[in-house]
Parts: sequence; C-alpha cells; structure tokens
Amino acid sequence: MGYTNVRHYAGGLADWSESGGPIEAGDEITAARVPASGIPSGTSPGHTHPTPAARRLLTIFIDALADRSIGDLLRLWLGMILGFGLVYWIADAWHGHGLLSGSVPVEASLPGLGQAVYFSFVTALSIGYGDVVPVSFARALAIVEGAAGLLLFGCVISKLVSRRQEEMVEEIHRIAFEDRLGRVRTNLHLVLSELQAIAGSREATTTAPERLLARVESASTVFVGELRTIHDLLYRPQQVPDEEVLESILASLAAGLRELADLLVTHPGRARSGSLGSSLRSIARLADEICGECVPRNYAPTLKSWMDRVQELARTLK
Repeated sequence: MGYTNVRHYAGGLADWSESGGPIEAGDEITAARVPASGIPSGTSPGHTHPTPAARRLLTIFIDALADRSIGDLLRLWLGMILGFGLVYWIADAWHGHGLLSGSVPVEASLPGLGQAVYFSFVTALSIGYGDVVPVSFARALAIVEGAAGLLLFGCVISKLVSRRQEEMVEEIHRIAFEDRLGRVRTNLHLVLSELQAIAGSREATTTAPERLLARVESASTVFVGELRTIHDLLYRPQQVPDEEVLESILASLAAGLRELADLLVTHPGRARSGSLGSSLRSIARLADEICGECVPRNYAPTLKSWMDRVQELARTLK
C-alpha cells in the first residue's frame, strides 16, 4: 500500500481506523510477512537449530560432568588419554593409518605404544609439537580427543575455581556470623546499662516521667530485636555458636529481663504507652519459648539452666 513503519504511528491502530486510514486484511498481512518460500524473513535457509533431544542429551552430559569430583574428572581424563593412545597403537598395525614419527610409521611394538601414548598426551593438552603426527582416520580421532581433552580439563579448572569461591563464601559467612554475635552481645550490654540508668534516674526523681517512658520504650524496642536474633540462633541456626559465646549471650539476656521486670514493678501500668505494651508482649512471648527442652538442639546442662532461667523471667512480664 506504500506505507512503511505504520506500527510507529503515534495514535495507534484505533486512531488510524477512526481517521479513515486503510487497513489490509489479515491474510494479506500474513502473506506479506511470510514469503512464498515459507521461510520467515530474517532466517537463513541453511540455518538449522539443534533438536530438543540433542540439547537435552548435551545438557545431561554436561550436568554429569559437573557432578563429578576433581579426582573423578582427572581419572576420566587420564583414562581417555590412555584409551586413545591404545587406539593409535592398534591403528599402527595398519601402515599408513596410524601415526608417523618424522616420516617413519610408528610400529605396533612396545616402543611404538610409548610413542602413541605420548602423542595422546600431547593432543589432549593441545600442545602439538609436531614430532609425531596422525595420518588417515587417526586425524579424526586426534580432533575428537583434543576437543574432549579441552572439555574435561576445563571442567577440572572450573571445579578448582568453584572450590576456592566456596571457601571464600564460607569465610565471609563465618566473619558475618561472628560480627552478628558481637553485635548481639554489645546491644544486650547497652540495653542492660540503659535499664539500670533508667532505674537510677527514677530513684533520684530528677527526670520527668515522660522522658523516662521514652527511654524505656527505646530500650524495649532494641531488646525485642536482639531477642528475635537469639530466638533464631536457637531455633533456626545457620551456624551454631560456641557454647561459651552462647552462654554469655543467655546470661546477658537473663540480666536484661531481670532488670526490666524490676523496673516495671515500680512503673505504673496506666502510664505505659501502646508501643511499650507491644514491645513487652513480644519480649514475653519470645523469651517464654526459650527453655532447655524446647529448643531442637541438645545443649550442655549449663546452657539449659540459663534457658530455663530466661523462661522464668519471661513469665514475670506477662
């Protein structure tokens, strides 16, 4: 019809139709898009794609190699080299169909077997000195061996690199986990210090109750966050902390709960805000789920006693 790039028309197809623009029939559009040859435009007649079955087999083969250990891959690589060397040696029995050393055919003898294995190693490593060369159908075998050798050796290198990466990731996780434990211990210490300071301020009666309430709310909010972290360490541990570290965390947690309970005894209930009440309920619920027989992992008796102590203190907050 003489129009080009109609798809870029700003108003779209609806606006084009309303303005009286001509629209071709669907069959004509289809015929314009698909040439008479039956091959869509932009596709080369000689271009073929791998069949789904071939892609599936290739994927299965690569996955099978990826699942192998480095030792298995090296043994497979070495076995392939020796196997091809034996085939070259057998081919040497037919003169003109095996290997040439210089211009002399390699003999089917024990020294010839050594030369055949040597050529197999050189081919698999893609060195290609040229002192021993294949002839006849051995050339095709050498090409196959070279490709297979590169594939297996590439898998070995990939395994070595991935192992190093896994070690680095594990080290990063370990450092992050230790840093997380350090933050928990530090924050619990800060919460305990803040609660003790609030109790001292109440006894001195030098601070307005509203300011003390705000400090209690802030300390309780931090306490809830650290208690959730401790709860995850006990119930959903990605890594298990050392018992000494865990004991110090539980001791700090018990001290904080005891200080909070003592502070609430002297704090009038009617002055508590909704935020503080929500934090106290979360603290009581999370701490009540910590006990020596509740956690899925079997800990030392000392740790279990600390967990039971935490649960006792949690029930005083309800």
